[in-house]
Amino acid sequence: MKVAKAGLVAMLLEAGEENAAVLLARSTLPDELDTDTDLDILLSFGLERDLLDEVARMTIGAIEPDDVNTRRRRDLLDKTISRRWADLVDRWVT
Repeated sequence: MKVAKAGLVAMLLEAGEENAAVLLARSTLPDELDTDTDLDILLSFGLERDLLDEVARMTIGAIEPDDVNTRRRRDLLDKTISRRWADLVDRWVT
């Protein structure tokens, strides 16, 4: 599965995998990763295959995180963006 390196780093941080996140961020891997072809390198950062699959799927939005705080922050951001968008549309229409 293809994922953005920055997104995977962010999700690893959210999952509490700070060491793996730092190693990935500092790695020479490309900005877009393929979890199949880059699997050996990603596993060398101390990740388990199941955790890597779960974090990668969260990165692309295929599954929801179990962390309530992560969902709450995302929902708050969605509401903020929606309110800002509505305000901009109101200004544009009037």
